[in-house]
Amino acid sequence: MVMNLYILLLVSLPEAFLNLIIGLLITGKKENLKINTQNVLKFATAIILMLTSSWLIRPISPNIVTSITLHIIAYVLIVMLMYRMKLIYALLGTSFFLLIMTTTEILYTPYLITYVFKGMVNFQNAYHWYVLLVIPQRIFQIIVANFLWKHEILLATQINRRFHRLFLTSILTLLFGEQLLYFVYVTIFDRMQLVYQITFSVSLLVIVLILNILIFKLVYTVITGLVVKSYNKYCEFENDVKFALDEIRSLLANNKVDEAVKLIEYINE
Repeated sequence: MVMNLYILLLVSLPEAFLNLIIGLLITGKKENLKINTQNVLKFATAIILMLTSSWLIRPISPNIVTSITLHIIAYVLIVMLMYRMKLIYALLGTSFFLLIMTTTEILYTPYLITYVFKGMVNFQNAYHWYVLLVIPQRIFQIIVANFLWKHEILLATQINRRFHRLFLTSILTLLFGEQLLYFVYVTIFDRMQLVYQITFSVSLLVIVLILNILIFKLVYTVITGLVVKSYNKYCEFENDVKFALDEIRSLLANNKVDEAVKLIEYINE
């Protein structure tokens, strides 16, 4: 109980706090992060529910796939309940912050387990180190939250439904794939010879980096395309407006009021 309480307050609480911020920012709910009584109560309630669900799910999960699935379901329901969010947006926000957590964890935690703590048992018993070990995760979460706060990417509210499905499918596939690799790595690492251990370690690192780069390249490409398309449409609209105003001005200058009125009516149709 002491260990669980220690992890809950010093590891899980900051994690849930930053995850919820990221989830709200990526789904266009920035206004819910403004400090007022209603937002604070809603945010605190969501955090308590997230921690409670995690507390209940972890002991009953027989494997990593079940654990991730149950966490996704719980978090999605909590976000939908507390913030009146549509299912697709809640899934996008939840899967996005879970992918961030999984990616940062896989980039260094498996190597700590196998090379520093010499196995999962020793790692689990060294819970008093967890606060220090998760610092890279917290730093990356803060970086992501700060970036989303400044630039307001709003993936869930500004991208079309086709991208919703594509992005969500990619994230969930990557999320479960990374967790499976993580599980396999930690499970069979001790049984492998040194050369295979090194090969597996390097391969895991490279695969995770490449897959995440491809995902965010997809996001960048889609967003860039939308921005360019919107800019081109704006330029066309601006040119059309200028042309129409010039025509109206010319008609009025020649005392052709009726024709100018007809043109204005035509534009308003």
